[in-house]
Amino acid sequence: MLSIKFIRESAELIKKNLESRNQEEKKEWIDKILVNDVRWRNLKQKADKLRNKRNTLTGEIKDLKKQGKEVGPRIKLAKEIPSKIQSIESEMEELKNQNNSYQIQLPNILHNSTPLGKSEGDNIPFNFYIEEPKKPKFELRSHVDLLEKSALANFDAGRKNAGQGFNYLMGDMARLDMAIQNYGVDYLTKKGFQLIGVPLLMNKDALKGAVNFEDFRDVIYKVEGEDLHLIGTGEHPLVALFKDKIFNKKDLPIKICTLTPCFRKEIGGHGVDSKGIFRMHQFYKVEQVIISNQEDSYSHLEEMQKISEDFFKSMKIPFRVIKICSGDLGSKMSKQYDIEAWYPREQKYKEVTSAGNTTEYQATKLNTRYIDEDGEKKYVHMLNNTMVATSRAMVSILENFQNEDGTINVPKPLRKYINKKKIGGFKK
Repeated sequence: MLSIKFIRESAELIKKNLESRNQEEKKEWIDKILVNDVRWRNLKQKADKLRNKRNTLTGEIKDLKKQGKEVGPRIKLAKEIPSKIQSIESEMEELKNQNNSYQIQLPNILHNSTPLGKSEGDNIPFNFYIEEPKKPKFELRSHVDLLEKSALANFDAGRKNAGQGFNYLMGDMARLDMAIQNYGVDYLTKKGFQLIGVPLLMNKDALKGAVNFEDFRDVIYKVEGEDLHLIGTGEHPLVALFKDKIFNKKDLPIKICTLTPCFRKEIGGHGVDSKGIFRMHQFYKVEQVIISNQEDSYSHLEEMQKISEDFFKSMKIPFRVIKICSGDLGSKMSKQYDIEAWYPREQKYKEVTSAGNTTEYQATKLNTRYIDEDGEKKYVHMLNNTMVATSRAMVSILENFQNEDGTINVPKPLRKYINKKKIGGFKK
């Protein structure tokens, strides 16, 4: 979220940013926050003066007792102070909560290279890999049809045993899923990222630091009777690892990654696939995160994006890169790229990865800082990137590399993990 210090110093910038994000209705919040903040600071001064007065009275009472003099009036004054401080602190807490409710709903400041727009229709494609993908000489089958006829998935059993959005992957399809996971991890660790095993459950306090919890509430699964939630992405436990941490600038950047199952209700929006593996309640994802100083974070964003592009290039999967516009950008992001793979059967590009810079937005909530060369404490910048969500990558492989007989050519980098050049084939 935006810190109160930043709001004090940059109120007009924040209002202009809200206009660029098509959220002008929130501009009045800035004035309310500032009024509350002035009141809060005045109250703090009063509380501090009362504490000083209490300390002074305590000293005077001690001296008077030594001198054998009357202390009753001063004791009476001293006893009245705690209730006054409590009353002031209660009002301060109320003002702080009011401001916090506004602050967590204010979006991050856009980077000056983020395109302006109102919706995803204004996102800008700017980079294509294999601009004109090859057209097959036979009619492509849907990945659902392909998997069922090759006995590589059991969608009906998934729905029967867990519900819509859950599936069984069979034999070589399960191996393909694992191959993508392992290749993604190996690819990142060779680029200097440290692999971390993370909790798959998080409490509310930790989640609130990583994401706007109220916005995310309907997406995540909660454990009944427990303050625990299944993770929707490996990003959240990765960034929460550094909650309340203070680094030295020389120790940055920190490059980390994780491989996790992810769990999402996906209520609203696109929902889940009625049958298929593109959009599910449970899927695997390799996630990369960089903790950076403030000066270098945008160069790290380009670094992360290039890693993902090169990863998909290595598998010969056609894609394009999208600059996300202001109207489609998530509230925590200042700038974001999406990679959209080509799905030839549908003749569409569809999102497979997102790379973004949250600048100090996440770090403010998590209270993650570093000490710079001058000894000043600053919030780190946090960046994250979906290296690969295996379900979506698998669908792109099934559509781009299927053969007329139902076999699927395995991308070359994955073959050492699966020990096959082809999988599948229609069962008679």
